[in-house]
Amino acid sequence: MKSERLKIRFEVDRPGLSISSIILEDLKVGDSSSSFEEYEKETFEEIRSQMTLEDAKDDPIFRSYRDLYWTFGMDPTKLRVSSEAVTRRILKGLNLWRISDVVDIVNLASAYHKIPISLIDASKLKGDLVVRTAFNGELFQRIGNKLIMCRGREIVVADDQKIVCFGFATHDSKRTMITKDSSTVYVLLYGAEIITRAVMDNALRITLDMIDQWVDCRVSEPVMFFSDT
Repeated sequence: MKSERLKIRFEVDRPGLSISSIILEDLKVGDSSSSFEEYEKETFEEIRSQMTLEDAKDDPIFRSYRDLYWTFGMDPTKLRVSSEAVTRRILKGLNLWRISDVVDIVNLASAYHKIPISLIDASKLKGDLVVRTAFNGELFQRIGNKLIMCRGREIVVADDQKIVCFGFATHDSKRTMITKDSSTVYVLLYGAEIITRAVMDNALRITLDMIDQWVDCRVSEPVMFFSDT
C-alpha cells in the first residue's frame, strides 16, 4: 500500500474527534543522540515546573480524553491516554524509555503538548484506518506482547484486519510497531472534543520541530480527519 493513499474514517458517533496524520518517508531509524538527551532533560524540567501530579488530575486536555473514555466504558484511571501516561511518569521524577530516536521524540513531544500520538509502520498496515468500537471478544496484542480481550465497547483504531491502536490512543499494536527496519511511518495525533484546530496545529508544530532536528527522514504535509465531516 502506498503511504500517500492513507485515509481515516470515523464510525463512532462522538462529535469533535480528529486525527492529524503526517508521513515520515525514507526514514532511517537510529538511537537517540546525546544532544536530544540533553534537550529531553531540559524539557522534563520545564514540564515539572509547570505542572504537578495534582494539577494533572484537573488539566482540561487530559480531562477531555478521560471523559471520552468513560463514554466507551473504559476506565481512564486504568487505561490512561498515552500523553497523560508519559506526563505522569515525568512528574513522578522518572525518565522515559530508550526505544529509538523517532519513538523517544514522539513520547517527549506528546508529554510536552499533551496530545496523544501513535506510530504505525506503513509497510505492516493492511488497508486504510477506521475509528470504531471494538468487537466483543476481539483480541489486541499491544507492544510488549500483552493480549487484551475487548468487551465490545472500547474505542479503537483498526485497519482492514486488526486493531492497530487501542483507545484514542493508549496502546499501539505489536504488529505495526516501529523497528530499525521501518522506512515509512505514519505519525497520528489524536484530538478530543476540546482540542481546537489551533491547539492541534501547535502540537503538530512542536512534534515536527523535534522530528526535523533529530530524525533522518522526509516529512509530508499534515492531513486532518474529523469525526463529524
